[in-house]
Amino acid sequence: MEAMRRDARRNAVAFLILILSVDLAVAARKIPLPPRRPPELEQSVQTIPAPLNLAPKINEPSVESVQSAPALEDLSREDLIIEINRALTSLKQFSAKFSQIDQSGQTVTGQLLVLRPGRLRFDYNPPSALRIIADGYNVSVIDQRLGTKDLYSIGLTPLKFLLSRSIDLNKEFKLGDIQIEKDRVTLEAEDKATFGGSSQIILNFDRKTLHLKGWAVTDPQGYSVTVKLTQIDTKHELDLMNFVVPDTVTPIK
Repeated sequence: MEAMRRDARRNAVAFLILILSVDLAVAARKIPLPPRRPPELEQSVQTIPAPLNLAPKINEPSVESVQSAPALEDLSREDLIIEINRALTSLKQFSAKFSQIDQSGQTVTGQLLVLRPGRLRFDYNPPSALRIIADGYNVSVIDQRLGTKDLYSIGLTPLKFLLSRSIDLNKEFKLGDIQIEKDRVTLEAEDKATFGGSSQIILNFDRKTLHLKGWAVTDPQGYSVTVKLTQIDTKHELDLMNFVVPDTVTPIK
């Protein structure tokens, strides 16, 4: 049992090293919380109707004649990466279910919350008692079974783009092969600025939306972790309290 706990903790710390980062500028300063809009202000906003356009419509193109966006296969490599950057940058927040598989085949599951820039939370499902929270300042690995909390600095990890304010994969990585498959787009990358050396990364994107669907990372020591995201929710607003690290952790029995 103790060996299993050590392995689970090692996987969590390795997972942390592989995925958590923000821009160093964000890490160096506090990020103020956005003020909430008062409810009465929301109720007072009225929609002003647009003026009627009584002019006759002349030579207005039909829906069928409007040119559709080019297929991914028709885009150049540079344009495809631009589209991926645009899709990632536009995704300010989301929640998802995740499954994490290490190189030995051990699998753990849980829920992921991301609020860019700088905030992230992993809640592992039982029997794991681990929780990982990035609050914009530090990253905390919480072991609720032992009642411990370990702090790590944010930065110098492979998937720094995940929490960055603006995303440009060309600036973050040395990009390699890119493949368009039936239901996904895969992009190989190398990050030479990670803790301990270079990491090899494979990013998986949904073919239709170009939203991130998972990744596989091999760290400088050869330790590999694969993460798959499902049930991605981009519509519901996330509560900022989800990213508050508790001052103390009470061991569970």
